[in-house]
Amino acid sequence: MAEALWADVADDYERSFAGLCAGAIPVMVDGLPRGARLLDVGCGTGALVAAAREAGLDAIGVEPDVAMAALAGRRLGEDVVVAGLPDLPLADDGFEVVTASFVLNHVDHPRAAARELARVAAPGGVVRATIWGRTPPPQAVMWNGLLDEAGAVRPEVPRLPEVRDFDRSPDGLADLLGEAGLAVTRAGTSAWRWTVAPDDLWAGLTAVGSSGVTWRAQSADVQARLRTAYDAVARDGVLGFDVECVSVEARVPRG
Repeated sequence: MAEALWADVADDYERSFAGLCAGAIPVMVDGLPRGARLLDVGCGTGALVAAAREAGLDAIGVEPDVAMAALAGRRLGEDVVVAGLPDLPLADDGFEVVTASFVLNHVDHPRAAARELARVAAPGGVVRATIWGRTPPPQAVMWNGLLDEAGAVRPEVPRLPEVRDFDRSPDGLADLLGEAGLAVTRAGTSAWRWTVAPDDLWAGLTAVGSSGVTWRAQSADVQARLRTAYDAVARDGVLGFDVECVSVEARVPRG
């Protein structure tokens, strides 16, 4: 299902879309109390955990993909527990802060995942989550244009059944966390500019997520045309995209 798109792509993800997702780290750690115990669920490369530690929090991460957990462990200087939503091997109420950055939009059971975030957060604690919204991001718009130009086929990619999915908007994410018993305190969007080297983005587009599925479905001729079209777009040496994500904060009710 959706989670399978992100397995065994750690190195290519680090080169490419990890930099994209890092743009949301400031909103995830801003204003949190120093010394608070933070759990980052789906910690990826460990960048958010590292930033939280720099901000004075007692932060750890868990990550479901073995290769990604190893990568994060090297960055953080410690083993990262291999675990994912909705089954975390952690006690109830253990963390003053729980973060899930670009995780709930990739899990197979979003509502069960949101309930698990609430379970491991302490009463009065904060849960912060980001997702990509329903509007295709600019790098995806670029990629889709290149696919059309090259005459690419469009394979089926794993998608959630409608009954399990949720609206990819501030209200939709807020409702998801609200259904899990959390009290939403902020729901909105965050924006930043992402710059990336063309070779690094190419590594991600041809390996990670749904774009990687699409790349692997093409013939050698179409792949060659795609690379030529991409090189024409990327000829100035650095690509820049104005991106936006959905960001929601909620609290665990006391008592």
